[in-house]
Amino acid sequence: MRATSVDSIKKLGDIAFHLFLEARGGNLTEQQIIQALQQFVTAVSEAENAIMTHLDAVAAAPWVGAARHAILEVPTLPELGEDPLQDYALEVALHARQARSVFAAVSSDAEADHLGFAISSLYAVGLQARVAAGLPTTTYLPDYRAAMQAIVNRLEPSCVPSEGDMDWHPSIYHVVYTCSTPHGRRTFQDYQVDGWWREGPWTEPALKNAAGAGTSWVVARDTLQRMTEEGI
Repeated sequence: MRATSVDSIKKLGDIAFHLFLEARGGNLTEQQIIQALQQFVTAVSEAENAIMTHLDAVAAAPWVGAARHAILEVPTLPELGEDPLQDYALEVALHARQARSVFAAVSSDAEADHLGFAISSLYAVGLQARVAAGLPTTTYLPDYRAAMQAIVNRLEPSCVPSEGDMDWHPSIYHVVYTCSTPHGRRTFQDYQVDGWWREGPWTEPALKNAAGAGTSWVVARDTLQRMTEEGI
């Protein structure tokens, strides 16, 4: 998945959290909520193709049709009255939790990665709708955090170093890192000749960032970081 698509899905959470934080301060007017919903509609429109691609990849799951419907209905949010908006928020929360249950059950990490994007998107949509509808977030936010933690725990890259083929040469330092990802292994190397770095040196965080680029692990990790920074 391209970085731009990852960024578009991450943006959904950023906007939803911004609305939540503003609402928590008690300073939002009805007009500001409508403006926030319109901004969110634009963000979902930008991310829609990426979200649908991941939903299509897990099309066998029974909740996928309902999840697709929930995403496609986002443009109507600014027009909904209070009761329909509350119904929508509750419905999306159900889809998000169903997706999270499926995530725990699938055996394939590749399929889990597709689910991770869908879960992140659905929870962000649910939070946006919930705040706009005036519903409490007391139980929703811990559930959102737990879902993101589950994605991170399962899909975080793991990198193992080994001696490189060229390390026998006295002027060469060569270490190869083999990293696990949901879609196969990726390799990176520390390669130094006569004291000059040709590639590397890699740190553990940099290796994980490089190996996990383009996966739902990035979205979930950044969401957790945002929650921690904001005390959510």
